[in-house]
Amino acid sequence: MPTQYNPSQTSPTKQYVKTNVINTVIPVFHPTHTTTVNKHFNTYIPHTRSIVKECYSQSFVCGVPQPPSYSRRMLRY
Repeated sequence: MPTQYNPSQTSPTKQYVKTNVINTVIPVFHPTHTTTVNKHFNTYIPHTRSIVKECYSQSFVCGVPQPPSYSRRMLRY
């Protein structure tokens, strides 16, 4: 059989950008002044605070209540 040819395919043109950067130093003199402010805050705490957490548990054996066991845990912060 003879060689067959398809229509040609053309891709879109790719665009490239080349950027040249040129650095230039220009000496400029601007007088400046800096003021430093130091602030001190004193905080006085007039009292302390405590937090108490209590936990109670009760156990049952075969549906009959047992004497309650009180466990008291004290946590202080």
